[in-house]
Amino acid sequence: MTNPPDHQFSPPPIWRSYLAYATVALMPLSFNIEKLLNQDKKVPVYFSPLDLFLPLLVLLLIIDLVQRRSWASFQIPPMPSLLWAGVALVSCIFFGGSLKVWVLNPLLFGVLAVWVFQNITNSASEFRRLALILGGSFSVCLLLALKQYVGPLGIPFDPSKPMQDLGGVTNMRLGGWYDYRGVLGAQAALLVPAAAAFALKDRDSAVRACAGVIVLIALCVTLAAGGFLGACAGVIAVAGACIVRGGKRHLLAGLAVLLILWVLLGAILPRLPRQNTAVLLRGVALFADIDADENKKPTARLRRYQAVLDSLGRPSNRQKPESRPGWELGVGLGHYQTRIDEFYHPPEYPKPSRRTDDEAAYDMEADERFTWGFLENVSVELGLPGLLAVLLLFGTWLSAALGAFACLSLPLSTESSVEDENQNEMKAMLALAAYGAGCGALVLSIFGNPVIRGVGGSFAFFFALALCARQWSNRNFGVKSKTD
Repeated sequence: MTNPPDHQFSPPPIWRSYLAYATVALMPLSFNIEKLLNQDKKVPVYFSPLDLFLPLLVLLLIIDLVQRRSWASFQIPPMPSLLWAGVALVSCIFFGGSLKVWVLNPLLFGVLAVWVFQNITNSASEFRRLALILGGSFSVCLLLALKQYVGPLGIPFDPSKPMQDLGGVTNMRLGGWYDYRGVLGAQAALLVPAAAAFALKDRDSAVRACAGVIVLIALCVTLAAGGFLGACAGVIAVAGACIVRGGKRHLLAGLAVLLILWVLLGAILPRLPRQNTAVLLRGVALFADIDADENKKPTARLRRYQAVLDSLGRPSNRQKPESRPGWELGVGLGHYQTRIDEFYHPPEYPKPSRRTDDEAAYDMEADERFTWGFLENVSVELGLPGLLAVLLLFGTWLSAALGAFACLSLPLSTESSVEDENQNEMKAMLALAAYGAGCGALVLSIFGNPVIRGVGGSFAFFFALALCARQWSNRNFGVKSKTD
């Protein structure tokens, strides 16, 4: 028996829809409590409106689940998310991991938020509306970043002089409403590819134009190397999917996107006033010049990579040489920093000695905030089981979205109405957006973290959208929908 079409499910109350709109609009926000309270802490504390909205949405979903008479549209959390959360919980119980970190990352963004967005609506039109709201919220952040970009270049922040007038925004602080460029870049890695999908396939010409402008502005003002690479990878993935899809219209659209991206990278970015290309290359450099003689020295990034690799091969307990190596089961959730601190090797590879908000020391004596890779973090804390769970999550995300796009791009039967054709095109576009966002998130995970406050909501939204798109494609082709 196949699932019934979308319109057979009763729509949620209007207030529930507006609650969902408010959640999606506000979840890209992230507030630095350290800054708001004028406190001087080495480890800042962040807060997002999603922290308040998500528990309410989970409660409403549970109530709806208890009262639900038809379970046909209900989706359980995807198995990779549950596996990731389960491995992390085992780490907390047996290896002294942090329950606070478990609640924030695997539980909040990996399970609960995905589960809520999976079941928040069954309508492709409503998902499109939610995606547009999310894109509109991000566009406000981009406009702020654009204003910062064309403004004066300030001096680096010095934590010993917190009240000093900085005179403008440095490249490191160019983040829109975020404090640092790393969070803006992480958000761009997911939303820029999704915007590219809307620019290619949405039926509304105004939406296509606005989405295209968002893509161009974001790629010009994103100075975080990891986020920029993720955004470019996602855009290339979207263009490639259109080209492989076949058909003259899809082929030309995909090639046009690749051509525009090539011109942007090769001709426009190097000529922008903040020297984007040089800044981005410095953001992934492993060695940097330290004097006029062009002597090279390992950057803080390379020294951290060395410590990570060394820690994975050493005993998980340095006081017990016979203990298992760190790569097998990890050293415990939330213990990434304390673990790798043990494996820096001075004088060639010393630990960065300055604070992460000391901008003048960035890249050599200070790590840039939000540049710890998600995959390296999981490998150290959860070992091979955690890494495989996260890779399975990305594999499920990308395969679901790409498979749905391929199926939904096929023509419907000759008896299909124009409305059915339009709905099918919308679903294909949403699947393509989820695929691009997933590719961006995967590449970002090498250089940064897509499951932090301000970004984790977008991560969960597009993962859930990929799973919903797979259900839509299954219904179109008479396949009984399966949960993960």
